[in-house]
Amino acid sequence: MAPQMTVPHLETRSTPVLRLLLPLLVLQVLAAQAVEVTAQTTAGQKTATQQKVESAEQDTIDLSIAEVPLFSARLLSELYAELGHRDLWDEGRARQMLDLARQSRWHGFNQNDFHADDIERVISEGQLKGEASDRRFAADILLSDALLRYVHHLRFGKYNPRRINHGSAYVEKADAESLEADMRLLLAAPDMAEKLDTLLPHPPFYENLRRGYRRYLAIAESGGWDDIPAGPNLRVGVSDPRVPAIRERLAVSDGFEDAAATDVDVYDEGLAEVVKNFQTRAGLSADGVIGPNTIRALNWPIEDVLVKIRANLERMRWLYNDLPADYLFVDLAAFRLQLMRDHEEVWSTKIIIGTKEDQTPMFRDEIEYLVFNPTWTMPPSIQKKTRSVGKKYRVYDRRTGQRVSASNVGNYRRYRVVQAPGPRNALGRIKFMFPNGHAIYLHDTPSKHLFSRSRRAYSHGCIRVQAPLTMARYVLDQPGWDESAITRAVARGRTRHVNLDKHLPVLLYYLTAIADDQGRVAVRADLYNRDEPLIAMLDQPAHGDRIAFPKPKPEPDPVSDPSDQEVVEQSLIVSASEPEPEKNQGQKSPVSSGAPDTQPNSVPAVEMPQSDVGPVFRRLRDGNQGDTEDGIGETDVRTLAQTSSGMETDVGRAADEAPASQTASMDESEAASR
Repeated sequence: MAPQMTVPHLETRSTPVLRLLLPLLVLQVLAAQAVEVTAQTTAGQKTATQQKVESAEQDTIDLSIAEVPLFSARLLSELYAELGHRDLWDEGRARQMLDLARQSRWHGFNQNDFHADDIERVISEGQLKGEASDRRFAADILLSDALLRYVHHLRFGKYNPRRINHGSAYVEKADAESLEADMRLLLAAPDMAEKLDTLLPHPPFYENLRRGYRRYLAIAESGGWDDIPAGPNLRVGVSDPRVPAIRERLAVSDGFEDAAATDVDVYDEGLAEVVKNFQTRAGLSADGVIGPNTIRALNWPIEDVLVKIRANLERMRWLYNDLPADYLFVDLAAFRLQLMRDHEEVWSTKIIIGTKEDQTPMFRDEIEYLVFNPTWTMPPSIQKKTRSVGKKYRVYDRRTGQRVSASNVGNYRRYRVVQAPGPRNALGRIKFMFPNGHAIYLHDTPSKHLFSRSRRAYSHGCIRVQAPLTMARYVLDQPGWDESAITRAVARGRTRHVNLDKHLPVLLYYLTAIADDQGRVAVRADLYNRDEPLIAMLDQPAHGDRIAFPKPKPEPDPVSDPSDQEVVEQSLIVSASEPEPEKNQGQKSPVSSGAPDTQPNSVPAVEMPQSDVGPVFRRLRDGNQGDTEDGIGETDVRTLAQTSSGMETDVGRAADEAPASQTASMDESEAASR
C-alpha cells in the first residue's frame, strides 16, 4: 500500500488569501512528496500523487491578480520557493518596475502589459509598507508577475506565433529556467534597468526599428505627412509639380535636405539618391524611378506605419534570443539576403522566395554543410505529367532501387526520376543545407532572369540565391576554401558535401517594416497577408504557453535513507535464514515481501524556511494565525480560478506538424518541389 500524502492543516474557513496561496503551497508539497513516494505501482499504473505532480508540472494552475491572470503561476511559485518565500519588493524597486513598464512603449508595448497603472496604485496607496497585510502580499505577487512578463516579452516575444499565423512561423521554446535565472539576477541588482541592458538581446536590426518607432511617433505628433498624387513615372531630369511634395515627404521621414536645388520642380540626382535608399529599404528596385509602387510606399499613412512597426518588432523578438554576432539574415519581404559579421553587413544578394500559395515560413536554424553539384529529384506533381526524359535524367525503380530505362516515367509510384548535376539542374550548382522539418534551404537556380524583377516570389518555398558561389566563399570561411577551390569543386561536376567547421545561424524573417541605422523606416507590401492577424492581437492578453519547463527527474531509489537500507538488509538476512516452505502440502507458499512487518513511516509535512521569510508567507507557514475575515479586497486581488486546462508547450515545430525523422535529414525527393 502506498504511503499516504500528508498535507499541512488548513482551517476550513479559508479566507481569500488562503484560496490564492493554496495552489502555490500545494505545488511545494507535491514536489517534496514526489521524492518520498516509493515505486509501488504496477506496470501502466500511477499513484494519485504522481498524477497530481504531473498535473502541477503542466502548469494547470491559474491565479489572478487585479483581475489579470498570472502569466505563469508555476514559474512564480518556483521562484518564491528558490528565494525562501520572502517578500521580494519594496517601494524603491517597485518604482524601478514602474519606470520599465512606462518605457516599454518604446518597444511597441502597451504599458499595462506590465501592470503599470496597478503598480502606480500600489505605490500611491502604500501597499508595500507594513507587515502581515494581504494587500502587501497581493502587491508583491503583482510586481513579480510584471517582471516575469517584461523579461519574457523582451527576450522571446509577447505572443506565441502558433496562435497568430499557424504554419507560417516557428519558434523555439521560452526556457523557464533562463527566465527564472534572469528574474533572480534582476531582483538582486541595485538598478534593474541597467542589469536588463546586459541581459536582453540588442541586435542592430531590432534597435534600428525601435529607434524608427520613436522617430515616427514624433512625426505623428507633428501631423504626419500628406499624400503624393499619382502620375507618370518620374526619372532624373524630369520636371513635375509633385516633386516638391516628394522632397517634403523625404525631408520628414529621411531628413533629406537639398539646399543646392535650383529648381524645386526638377527631379535631380540628389533627390534620386535619397529615393534609391528609400526603395532599397522598401524592398523595391533601387533604380531611382518613382513609379506607382514607390508612390504607394511613400503614401503609407503614419498611423498604419506605426502599427506595422509594432507588429514587426514583435516578429523580430520571436527569433533573436541569444543571437551570435555572425549570421545570415534572410529578409523575405525585401527579397534580399545579408551576411552579417559582428552584426555588420559584409555582403548581400537578391533572392527568390515562395509564392503566395507555397509560402516560405519564418524560422531560425543553422547552415551545417554545402553541396556542390547537387542532384534534383522530380516531385510527383511534375513527374505524373511527364512522358519521357532526356539523358540528363536517371530513372530508378522504387521497388528494387535499380536504374532502369523506363518508357513511362509518368508512373511516379513505380519510378523515381533524378536530374543529374549540371548547370541546368533545378538546384543549380550549389545548395546550402540547414536540415529542418520544413524542407526549406538555400540554393542556386538556372532561372537567372527572374532576379531582374522587383517582386520575386516564384519558388515552392525554398530560397534561390542570385550569387551562390560568392555566398559559398563567404560561408566557407575556413582554410582551403578560397574562390579558386570553390570554382574547381564546381567545375569537376561531381556531387560533393562540405561540412562547415562552425555552423552559421540563418534567420528567415518575414518583415513588412524595417529601418536603417538612422531610424529611417520603410514599409513593405504584405505579400503573404500575415500582418492583419498579428496587428489584431497586439493589445490582446498574452499567454504563457510558450514557456517550457524541464522534464521531471526520475524518482530516486526508494531505499535512499541509510537507516532504511539497514532495515532492508536485516530483513533479507532473516528471510534467508527461514526454512524453505514445503511444496507438497497443496497449499500456496507464503511470499516474503523482503521488508519489515512494520508499516513505512508517513511522509512528513513540508516546512517552509524559517529565515528571511516575508510576513504573509510567515503567516501561511505558521498555520495562518491572525488571518483577518475581510480578506484581500475585491479591487486588489481576486482568485478567478484554481485550475485551467493545461497549455501545450511549443518547442520549435510541433510534433504533429513535423515527424522526428524529418528534422534529422531531408530527402531530396521531399524537397524537390521547393
